[in-house]
Amino acid sequence: METVCLTWETAHLHGDFWYQHHQIRKALFVDSYRWSVPHNNDVEWDCYDNPNTRYVLTHVDGRVIAASRFNPCSFDGGTFTYMIRDAALGRLPSIPRGILENPPIDNATWEATRFSVDPTLAPAEKNAALSENARAIALAAKSVGAQTLIALMQPAFVRWLKQAGLQAERIGPILRDDTGSRICVIQMHLHYV
Repeated sequence: METVCLTWETAHLHGDFWYQHHQIRKALFVDSYRWSVPHNNDVEWDCYDNPNTRYVLTHVDGRVIAASRFNPCSFDGGTFTYMIRDAALGRLPSIPRGILENPPIDNATWEATRFSVDPTLAPAEKNAALSENARAIALAAKSVGAQTLIALMQPAFVRWLKQAGLQAERIGPILRDDTGSRICVIQMHLHYV
């Protein structure tokens, strides 16, 4: 199992990994979870897939099995910034506005999103792939100057991230999204990585 970090600029250097990860996201978020997000018959994407985005893709034998992405919290695209801040500003009706008071806009904080895994993997393989990916995204974010990663996840992921070797804590309230799932903002300190 290996992991690569790529950007829009470097995606072509890694074959079809970038496209494969969008296929996994569609299989997981649209086909399995039934999220109402942009997609076509093959892939899922959203406005947070942009030239600032860095993708962390875990693969085996040319096949992407887990993925995540991260974006700078300092970016302001006018109509969108990053997911947690946009939710707090009321731009994402599926996520409660109160998810985080005063979302960060500094250069040292980046947001991690779209943690995904190939839904056809066995449970132990899923856990191993996601654990590898979580550690890799922490290292990749630290390598571009991030000191902290924040993520919108279910509260149980605090414990899971700690088991994966990352320092994590909940920093906002536990709320329910429009599907009824419990969600919160989790912060990962990267100085321990």
